[in-house]
Amino acid sequence: MKKTRILYVLVFAVLVCFVFGTAQARADVYMKQKMHTGSFSMMGQTQPEKDEIMVFWLGANKARTDMETGKSSSIFLADKKLLYLIDHNKMQYSEMPLDFEKMFEEAAGAEAAEDPEKAEAMKKMPGFMKNMMKGVMGNMSAKVTETGETKKIGDWNCRKYIIEMDLGMGKSEAEAWATEDLKIDYGMAFTMANAMMAGQPGFEKIIQEMKKVKGVIVYQTATVKMMGAEVTSTTELLECTNTSAPAGTYDIPTGYKKVKGMGRG
Repeated sequence: MKKTRILYVLVFAVLVCFVFGTAQARADVYMKQKMHTGSFSMMGQTQPEKDEIMVFWLGANKARTDMETGKSSSIFLADKKLLYLIDHNKMQYSEMPLDFEKMFEEAAGAEAAEDPEKAEAMKKMPGFMKNMMKGVMGNMSAKVTETGETKKIGDWNCRKYIIEMDLGMGKSEAEAWATEDLKIDYGMAFTMANAMMAGQPGFEKIIQEMKKVKGVIVYQTATVKMMGAEVTSTTELLECTNTSAPAGTYDIPTGYKKVKGMGRG
């Protein structure tokens, strides 16, 4: 299985943690953010800097992210333990099971048409290789430090936190400003993130540590070092509220074709 598939799940789950602060939502949570990502090189490919508008929806046992510039979405359904990756330009989507055994099986299936021998080898991959990946996950950790610094960002009274994370495959450090002024229930995000990575050693500790961030993060600068790359980003909160999601928010759009291998890198 290619590293980018596990990396994608890790990033998505951690992103949910970063976006929200600390208890069950009575309605869907809607959030809109502006993100700037600096240019970086990874696995021989250089990505230019970019600005992105990201929209998050968080409901009962389900979540959705929309990348408005890239015309792509991700939908997570906790009851099915599936992450759907959607390409709106191509009107296509793929499924990513959040289970190591199924990830290996699906990755092998996706390789079959391109390289049958490689696919067969992946199917026979010994258990210790899978356990090795789980070992990497088991090394994940997080440290949240409340600095005591406060300032007003827009209309929100904010407190500064330093968030350091070891993701096994890399590390990140963020300077985050969070507010408790927003009167929403946002802690379900941690339940969702935990559901995405349920059973993966070390992730529960990250969830608990992230609860030290009180409120919603409204501004953040972060540096992620992973797989030989260093990625810097800045995120700024534009909107955040409790509201009912439009019908179909957590569904695959009608007429979209299911394909194999999207997002596997």
